[in-house]
Amino acid sequence: MTLGKMLRLRKYRNMFIQIIREAVRVGKATGVKIEKYAGKLNFYSFAEEGGWLADQKKHLTLMIMGYKYRRLKSSSLQSLETGRKTEVEYLNGYITIKARDHNIETPLNDYLILLIKEIESGSRMISHKNFELSYFDRFN
Repeated sequence: MTLGKMLRLRKYRNMFIQIIREAVRVGKATGVKIEKYAGKLNFYSFAEEGGWLADQKKHLTLMIMGYKYRRLKSSSLQSLETGRKTEVEYLNGYITIKARDHNIETPLNDYLILLIKEIESGSRMISHKNFELSYFDRFN
């Protein structure tokens, strides 16, 4: 899916927020400073747990980003579509490796890496239906 299609759906926005939370926890533990996205989006405040209004603001922010970048396909998806390996080990993989070094759990990043590796090996098809697996039910 394009970023625009993904970020229209609450389930995918919830997943984005969780990925950010995992990455920020690891960043804090390792002393890595995460810069603001486009000079505006502060990942530290975005990752904080909040009440209903704070959550609505996060979802609205992601919907606006999805609209702005609605035609964008991730580089990982582009790689998979052309039969090439992705950079998942250098992105999400880096997060999970550093997380293990600091005894931090990164269950969503771990699972996404597993799925992408299965697609790369040909044992799983590229499909948004992969997100219908029971593991992802908690993001509905």
